[in-house]
Amino acid sequence: MKASLTRQITVFVGLVVKDGKILLVRRNEPEVTGAHMKWEFPGGKADFGETSEEAIVRELREETGVIATVKRLLPHVQTVYWDYPWGTQHTIIFGFECEYVSSKKRKKDHHVESIAWVPLEKYYEYQTLPGGKEFFETLKST
Repeated sequence: MKASLTRQITVFVGLVVKDGKILLVRRNEPEVTGAHMKWEFPGGKADFGETSEEAIVRELREETGVIATVKRLLPHVQTVYWDYPWGTQHTIIFGFECEYVSSKKRKKDHHVESIAWVPLEKYYEYQTLPGGKEFFETLKST
């Protein structure tokens, strides 16, 4: 029996609200059935030498074309375990409230199936990744 691999990553997501709508991306990751085609806040990992704030600004721009500034770190941390064909990934997620500045054309991202500005009152109608609702509620309550 082959031993399963494990790894741990830290991810930063941005919660951007503009005109009563929140920015979401639909994840395209067929190898992870629990995440595939679910909605999430845009984000990702920091590149070597990047701060968490620099990473979320870059990830927002790359995934959605949205230019934003970081307002604050939200007081919620989410931990999720994902099963991949190679093993298990432990993902720790930090969320940032971000302020919309502008938009530009985005590059194609193979993990982003689509982008949507969702009315705040309709957020709960979307099938989201674990932790999404908790980040959304933290944003609204603080």
